[in-house]
Amino acid sequence: MDVPTGAEAETALADARTARVSLVAAGLWFRTYLLVFAAASVLVVLLIGLGGQSGRIIGTTLWICLVAAMSWWAARQRVVLRGYKRCSIVAFGGWGLLYGATLLLGEYLFTDDPAFWVPAAVVTAIPLVLVARSPLGPIDWRRSKAATTSDP
Repeated sequence: MDVPTGAEAETALADARTARVSLVAAGLWFRTYLLVFAAASVLVVLLIGLGGQSGRIIGTTLWICLVAAMSWWAARQRVVLRGYKRCSIVAFGGWGLLYGATLLLGEYLFTDDPAFWVPAAVVTAIPLVLVARSPLGPIDWRRSKAATTSDP
């Protein structure tokens, strides 16, 4: 095995730094993903809580379309953050609990009451925003299976 020269080692280190920066930038899609869901959650909760029957239909339809579109987009990302599954479970698990509690309480105790629905809509987005704004663990990225299978 040949020992690299000082210049070769410096070039290899520079290439590694460049690759790391590129991977980190490519992996930032997950933050956008979470923030889009957070904003949509606020809108959908407001539609469901304050929009009457048509608001429920529009909100539910909007949510279904968003989930489909964002799932399609996420599946095409080539870089995935290590810890992505854990972050997703925390973000969407927290969101689901707050969303469910909001709908349950709102429908039975605070029907069409903006004093409940407006702050509650914002609260549903908190887990998604917190995970999106957190460091999401060490900046240690890996290529997803889709990126390493048959791409040349």
